[in-house]
Amino acid sequence: MEETKYINGILIKERTFDNGGSQMKISIKTEDFINDLKEVDKNGWCNLILNRRKEPSDKGVTHYLKVDTWTPDANKASEPKEEKWVTHPKKDDDLPF
Repeated sequence: MEETKYINGILIKERTFDNGGSQMKISIKTEDFINDLKEVDKNGWCNLILNRRKEPSDKGVTHYLKVDTWTPDANKASEPKEEKWVTHPKKDDDLPF
């Protein structure tokens, strides 16, 4: 199992309103954030996962980003998938609704 890589330079705080709505406030320390993204860049893309913290931090941070390291299995991707169709015989007492 790979070690989890967290993205630094970003603070995410969720605020929930009395009416049930919410908003996410995101503060980015540009240089740190960009450097972390460059470390995990693959063909110009970074796949990240946004997770909610179990408890907000002392500074009110409610979410964090980590690198999504999942890659498809090359063997499974090349195998053709067989679709199975199931048909149910119509009964005389079936109603049209």
